[in-house]
Amino acid sequence: MICGSCGKRMKIGKFVVGVHGVGAMSSYAYPTISWYEGDKLVAEADRSETTGFFCQDCGVVAGVFFRVRQVGFTKDYDYDIDDSIDKLPKKSCPECRAELDIDYPRCPECGYVF
Repeated sequence: MICGSCGKRMKIGKFVVGVHGVGAMSSYAYPTISWYEGDKLVAEADRSETTGFFCQDCGVVAGVFFRVRQVGFTKDYDYDIDDSIDKLPKKSCPECRAELDIDYPRCPECGYVF
């Protein structure tokens, strides 16, 4: 692997994520490797060891994590949902004039059967 910082060849080895607990809670500590796009969590892995690379010239360390679980979407696929697409047409109840979705078989206000 080539270093993205200086362009020199990196050494391969074992990449280990340190897990630290606090007092009595140390038995509940577990490693999680997370990838964020801005402030949004997109992917994570629950591994603490993997293949790693180290650049001796500039000090860059990189780990390669396999079987990462996607938990969100990157900005390429993260679109605001247009709720107006799924709106049903409306109809008016002839008895009480309540406005309701067209698929109602009975008016929820007065009980009129269409």
